Amino acid sequence: MVHVALDNNTKKILVEDVINASDTRVLKKELSIGLKSLTYEISFVGIDSIPYWLVKFLLKMKDNVAIETTHSALWGYLSKLGIKNNLKNSYEADASISREPVKAIVFGGSAGSIEKIVKLITLLPYTDIAIFIVVHLSPNKKSLLVPIIQNVTQYEVYEAVHNTQVRTNCIYIAPPNYHLTIIDNYMYLDKTALVSYSRPSLTTTFKSLAYEYQSALVVVLLCGYGSDGTQSLADLKQNNSEVIILDPKECEATAMLFNAIETNNYSKILTLQEIATYLKLLLSVEVDIEDEIENFLENIKLTYGYDFLNYDRNSLSRRIELTMKQSMINSFGKFKKSVFEDETLFAKLLSSFSINVTTFFRNPEVFKMLREDVVPYLDTFPSIRVWCAGCSRGDEPYSIAIMLDEMGLLHKSLVYATDFNPRVLNEAGNGFFSSDDFTNFESNYIKSSGKKELRNWFEFEENVIEIKEHIKKKVLFFQHNLVTDDSINEFHLIFCRNVLIYFNRNLQKTVFNTIDDSLFKGGILVLGESEKLLKEYDYKVLDKKIYKKGLV
Repeated sequence: MVHVALDNNTKKILVEDVINASDTRVLKKELSIGLKSLTYEISFVGIDSIPYWLVKFLLKMKDNVAIETTHSALWGYLSKLGIKNNLKNSYEADASISREPVKAIVFGGSAGSIEKIVKLITLLPYTDIAIFIVVHLSPNKKSLLVPIIQNVTQYEVYEAVHNTQVRTNCIYIAPPNYHLTIIDNYMYLDKTALVSYSRPSLTTTFKSLAYEYQSALVVVLLCGYGSDGTQSLADLKQNNSEVIILDPKECEATAMLFNAIETNNYSKILTLQEIATYLKLLLSVEVDIEDEIENFLENIKLTYGYDFLNYDRNSLSRRIELTMKQSMINSFGKFKKSVFEDETLFAKLLSSFSINVTTFFRNPEVFKMLREDVVPYLDTFPSIRVWCAGCSRGDEPYSIAIMLDEMGLLHKSLVYATDFNPRVLNEAGNGFFSSDDFTNFESNYIKSSGKKELRNWFEFEENVIEIKEHIKKKVLFFQHNLVTDDSINEFHLIFCRNVLIYFNRNLQKTVFNTIDDSLFKGGILVLGESEKLLKEYDYKVLDKKIYKKGLV
């Protein structure tokens, strides 16, 4: 659904849930009017991918468009293409960062922060972590924070003491007029020079905690004047610590927050209530998944038709927990109920079940062997059909098409590219990639014995590269589930790499049956590095993970 409003010279467009044919007509019309005289604010709510034409528009107009997204997948896709966008109210963890369970939280602020810290401590679950509080206080007055906070929490509350060990289930408050650092699980106080006109300094404590706890640290920056704390944000980011900034709208003293936001070295901007909810979620997710997962997966199969019953349980449990955290649901019972009532939540879960790690000419030695021994064999056929199963964002099927084009066979070839995740299929069909990745693509291409310039198959535009149209036309992307769907055609070459490792043996056999039914006698099968063909199938090993089906 599309909503449009005009505010002076700014056209505000809200796009919700899906972009259907009617929405496309409205969007194209609205985005074609006033291109030179208007600026645009576009909000994508509940949208995880957008069509090719809209990506092209945003690339063209990116300096004249303010974009807001609510889905981390779309935020990541646009960001990778150099299209700036703000991820609004997302509780989603960065999947590229492996975070430890939270071991420490630090609250830091100045004017207007104490009341907010007290409220957050009041709502914080009691668990085995250490908590630190650093606020700017008058250096000449005794702090009353210890009794105030002790009155609202089960944690033991102390003013930090020099050269004492940090214990869990405790809250430590930096005393007035002393810097607080934590090194090797010990607290140290000193009266060295002011930092950002402050002592205690948020920057000093934050930096020491960044190296002490790394990804097990959560930093909450609250109200205040000046820029204290800002200088530590690069260190926190470097150590994968999570930094939450209070929404400046909830403070009178905002300079500290805006200075931090300008660095872009933070994880989230949240309201006070959202911070409380998020911290509660981080510290108290109920992990009762193991006992209930079987019934949950059976109901998914009955309700939505997706069969994950034979997938690796540990992998699924981790992805369910991640989706629960992203959705701010800390009870698996509540999560199960919501999945069957809310198709959007199920789509998010489905997306988390999909593994999307890929690159062009991945494992170049495989493509080298294909060039030398397999493609000449394929050339003996009047036409060539290739199936790339589990194609993710399209790197692999496009690599295959480029290889066939270079060897003069693309004109009689067609590459079928399938995945069960509709979002990655949309991105794959668009054919856009970050120019930052091209060096890696090119390196793999050369190692695969590519003889030409890889750039011949791409259009280059600032931060983005796009697959050329004659390659796109030879790759057909569509949704297919290897577990539940039947054979879609007969193929001369099938790629099924790094898919089977997530299945148990029974499910692997089901998938192999589908692949075997789909492969011509004498056809070629390519598996991933960690996968092997089951013994009951009559295939000849050509090289490592490349197999040729028997003729009988």
